Amino acid sequence: MAKSRGRAESTSLRTLPALPAPPDDALLPPLFICGFRPSRRLRTLFSGCRGVCIILVAAATNVKAKMTGIVFICLSRGNELFCVFLVGNVWLSGLNLMVVKTAYSGPEGTVGAMWKALFLLVLLALSPGADGLFRSLYRKAHVSRPRKGDPGQRLFLTPYIESGKLTKGRQLSLVPPFPGWNLTSYSGYITVNKTYNSNIFFWFFPAKVEPENAPVVLWLQGGPGGSSMFGLFVEHGPYIVSKNMTLFARDFPWTTTFSMLYVDNPVGTGFSFTDHVHGYAIDEDDVAQNLYSALIQFFELFSDYRDNDFYVTGESYAGKYVPAIAHYIHTLNPVTTMKINLKGIALGDAYSDPKSIIEGYPSFLFQIGLLDEQEKKYFQKQCNDCVKFIHQEKWLQAFELLDRLLDGGLISEPSYFQNVTGCSNYYNLLLCTEPEDQSYFGKFLSLPHVRQAIHVGNQTFSDGAKVEKYLREDTVKSVKPWLTEIMNNYKVLIYNGQLDVVVAASLTERSLMAMDWKGSQKYKKAEKKVWKILKSDLEVAGYVRQVDNFCQVIVRGGGHILPYDQPLRSFDMINRFIFGRGWDPY
Repeated sequence: MAKSRGRAESTSLRTLPALPAPPDDALLPPLFICGFRPSRRLRTLFSGCRGVCIILVAAATNVKAKMTGIVFICLSRGNELFCVFLVGNVWLSGLNLMVVKTAYSGPEGTVGAMWKALFLLVLLALSPGADGLFRSLYRKAHVSRPRKGDPGQRLFLTPYIESGKLTKGRQLSLVPPFPGWNLTSYSGYITVNKTYNSNIFFWFFPAKVEPENAPVVLWLQGGPGGSSMFGLFVEHGPYIVSKNMTLFARDFPWTTTFSMLYVDNPVGTGFSFTDHVHGYAIDEDDVAQNLYSALIQFFELFSDYRDNDFYVTGESYAGKYVPAIAHYIHTLNPVTTMKINLKGIALGDAYSDPKSIIEGYPSFLFQIGLLDEQEKKYFQKQCNDCVKFIHQEKWLQAFELLDRLLDGGLISEPSYFQNVTGCSNYYNLLLCTEPEDQSYFGKFLSLPHVRQAIHVGNQTFSDGAKVEKYLREDTVKSVKPWLTEIMNNYKVLIYNGQLDVVVAASLTERSLMAMDWKGSQKYKKAEKKVWKILKSDLEVAGYVRQVDNFCQVIVRGGGHILPYDQPLRSFDMINRFIFGRGWDPY
């Protein structure tokens, strides 16, 4: 008898028996496999199947429902039917509840075909997540778990904080100096959700100059899912990692004048981790809540820094994190016993208001020569569609369209931007690819003696794929209302690198012009000031527009990763802003 060809047909969910819910008290592994003998109703569903049949039950894309993809693989052997179902945390974009039934041709009872299909689905479930708009920046810094040597154990500090053993906790969190260094720092884990065992990793460097009085500066990386170890080793921390894993001193580290707190945020980023899918943030409220818990515990452990001025800083996608946590602190400070001495925020190349940035892309990319007239028309059409999706609150469709246009992380081919420019790097107009030395720190953090020193043990370093997966609906949402309230009440610095493409200075100004805050009218009339570091300088460091406690700065010669491109100018900028030194040359 001739065998039928494989085909797909839709089937109503009502034909399926009730499914057992995945366990709610533990993180599902990448794949959970269970065999069972199907009910009569399920056998009826497969009555026309010969060989291997696969049913895919695709959960709704509303991540708030915490739904999980379920895959059935069923083997037909004559009148017998044996099914295997797989429960996995699968990202199923653009699907609502539906069932797809596929019959694969092959002889009856083909066990090999079933296991082949099973193997392919395992590979699918285990495949890494794609890179999003800003997370691609961190993909080359691969951090692996050491196969040899002793990486030590993870240090969880919350038990010491809760039991009042603060001195003991601080002593344990002290990082032994690396060879040739005499630098004090502290690191460890703070538990922010016991139900899901969600833990945030921090690395804290007291200021080199007057640490007892120096402002405490929190640094948050972008992504979503970018580790702040990137900021520490690549941008403004005390260390620079060479290709041969030697540590060099940075010329202008921010740790000179500020006590720098580097945090892997949100939960699931870098060395931060959770044991449950519900532990991942799905919006900026979740991000702020977890981070606030970590900060409160941090200032309990390091109580002598509690009264110091506190600033929240970050770049790129942290343009959402920074206003979120600042607004959370602003809201809770009046009603809680434990106050955080928030004085202001600093945002670099901030992706705070995606819609205004997306609307400005076509003209900007055309003006700097990356698009021609025809390409601009196509880009304009796609950006218009993306903005339309945002207005309709179709967040995933907007995110996916933007990805196809710029990054290409969700597709198997280069993005439109990559095709028409020939470049994968949109962080610096003068570079087509990311500099190699920006990834050296990954190998350094893989060394067992380093892991032992910073108290992370053999913890897997996450590339941020899961963090991004759960935050995708958040990606194109704006935090402008929160940022507006912060601008009305605190010092705010918003800065851009002159050579940034993906969040260019003109796109940031486009957003600022549309904001309604108490200084908005004065800002629109404010004159731009030329900024030089020294009176004797021939080179201009950048341009400043200041209104009361708000400063907008454009730094010449720098891109998206500004402190990497322009370390001295970045150092001078952040010091002038925080210490209120003005913008006149020294």
